[in-house]
Order: sequence, then C-alpha cells, then structure tokens
Amino acid sequence: MYADYTAALSQILTALNECAQEDIPAAERLRRVREMFLAPGAYEIRHQLAIVAPPEIVDASRSAFVVLRDTRDLLVAGASVDDAAYVELEERFDAAVAELRTVMRLDLGAAGSITARLHATRRDGIR
Repeated sequence: MYADYTAALSQILTALNECAQEDIPAAERLRRVREMFLAPGAYEIRHQLAIVAPPEIVDASRSAFVVLRDTRDLLVAGASVDDAAYVELEERFDAAVAELRTVMRLDLGAAGSITARLHATRRDGIR
C-alpha cells in the first residue's frame, strides 16, 4: 500500500506538470486537472492508510497530498510551471514525499542504509 500511494502521488504530479505546460482554455484546463488529479486513486489509498498505518504515516501522507491539492488549485487558477508559486509547491512536494518515504521505511524496518547494516554485521562477526 505504501508503494501504491507514493506511486499515485508521483503520477498525479506528472499529470499536473503536463497540464501546466499546455496552453489550453480555462474550462478545459479545469476539467483535465481535476480528472488527472483523481485518476491514480490517491484519495482511496490515503483512506486505507488512515485505517491501517501508524499516525506518523497518516500525517505524512496527508501532508504530501495537501501540497498536491494546492498545486492542483494553483493550476486551476491559471498558473504555469514557470510561476514562482508553482516552483515553490514542487519543492514542498519533494520535501513532503521525502519525509513520507522516511517514515514509511521506519515503519517497515528498512530505514538504515545497507552500508551501515553491512558494517554492523561485520563488526559483530557475522558474514
């Protein structure tokens, strides 16, 4: 479910970026942005996470989603990829997803680096 959610967020961002680069009439842009935002199923997965995931995951998943929702709203208002507000939202999204992945890895017990684990294994005499 974690991988599905982060993949859905990535698909939404890619779709929003494509829409932001196109010159289309406002009414058509509104329809396409909303359609692209809903297509990957992030809403549904986020609700599933809210039931089964720890609170840290739920909070981080919501934070990343909110940034995408803000991006969607900015595009509906007519922004393009060159607008400073759009660039700032992309940076916020990257940070939010990085945090989400960190807490997901912690929950899965995969947070440490491979190198650190190899050193610990060798230090403890296990090969």
